[in-house]
Amino acid sequence: MILDIISIGDELLIGQTLNTNAHWIAKEMDALGFRVREHISISDAKEHIVYTLDNSLLKADVVLITGGLGPTNDDLTLPVLNEYFGGELVVNQDVYNDIEQLITSRGFEMNDNNKQQALVSSKCKVIRNKKGTAPGLWFEKDNKVVVAMPGVPYEMKGMVETIISWIKQKYTFPEIVHQMVLTKGLPESKLAEILTDWESNLPSTIKLAYLPSPGRVKLRLTSIGQNRAEVQQLIDEQVALLTNIIPDNIYSVDNKNLEEIIGDLLRHNKQTMATAESCTGGYIAHLITSISGSSDYFKGAIVSYANEVKINELRVNSTDIDNYGAVSEQVVVQMAKGVLTKLNVDYAIATSGIAGPTGGTTEKPVGTVWIAVANKNEVMAKKYLFGTDRQVNIERAAFAGLSMLYDLLND
Repeated sequence: MILDIISIGDELLIGQTLNTNAHWIAKEMDALGFRVREHISISDAKEHIVYTLDNSLLKADVVLITGGLGPTNDDLTLPVLNEYFGGELVVNQDVYNDIEQLITSRGFEMNDNNKQQALVSSKCKVIRNKKGTAPGLWFEKDNKVVVAMPGVPYEMKGMVETIISWIKQKYTFPEIVHQMVLTKGLPESKLAEILTDWESNLPSTIKLAYLPSPGRVKLRLTSIGQNRAEVQQLIDEQVALLTNIIPDNIYSVDNKNLEEIIGDLLRHNKQTMATAESCTGGYIAHLITSISGSSDYFKGAIVSYANEVKINELRVNSTDIDNYGAVSEQVVVQMAKGVLTKLNVDYAIATSGIAGPTGGTTEKPVGTVWIAVANKNEVMAKKYLFGTDRQVNIERAAFAGLSMLYDLLND
């Protein structure tokens, strides 16, 4: 089954709004068993909507549209789809009641724009909107389905459960399995070189994708079949072979992020951690605390951006800063030890570096980062040379720190 996603709105085309709808819908529909063929962002213009829909329906079984269902004159999706499917605009009393209840509950009165949104096409099934005013519209033609939804993300998401239920009543799907294997310590090119023989011998029913991001590479194995248990077993056999090839580089086979895995380890061992961050500016603490329940093991962070904070809060020796610089092994080791003691934790991560794009010297160019991890018995420090992009450097440094802590926890 093939699916296209059409996103309507000039705000998407000019970069004013990030198209999170297409990203979210694609994941939901992929899990359902669709092959998502295309994401298309277009302007809210009749000729553009018609042209794009014509082309999508040549290949796709289902087309999902978001945007252009608002109450103002520049929202054209409803009248265009109504004309496209040969219907008439009629007032739907259920939709009118939904809109009236929503508007009056917020202390406003119904106006003409609100009433206009109770109009739907006589050729569609209505998907009621419990979180906003514009209803969803389900059209069918030649055994194909076109669904229009509001562009407001939480309104769109509120309709998808109904849409999936209707789709399942209409179509039968194969079983699709995605297995994510998360790796660290190897760049994509080196990883691909190591896995050449394994990749060449994959069963033809399994497709492999390399998905690199700062500091790590995800391997996605995908297979489709009629029996989910058989499909999963086939993938599990290949993951087992992969684990034997790069055992020290795999940290997850169930798509768990490193911060979540570290949290599980700390919670299981009834241990705690903290961070002392300079160049990462609290980003590692943010990643750790993005996990629900992280208060079980995370005590806090000291963002020691300025040298005086390193000295006064973490007891870093000022002479060492003068002699070696803030970005040095000597300083980052003292930062790790300092936060370990100050916050009385079992493990600590410390970072100090030149995130860029400004700053740096010949000896310590932009992208130079020192990271240390410590427990009460040992400290490990390592120097990294990243690139010149500030945000990427922060992300890579954060992942490197988490990776070092993971190794220490598993020592």
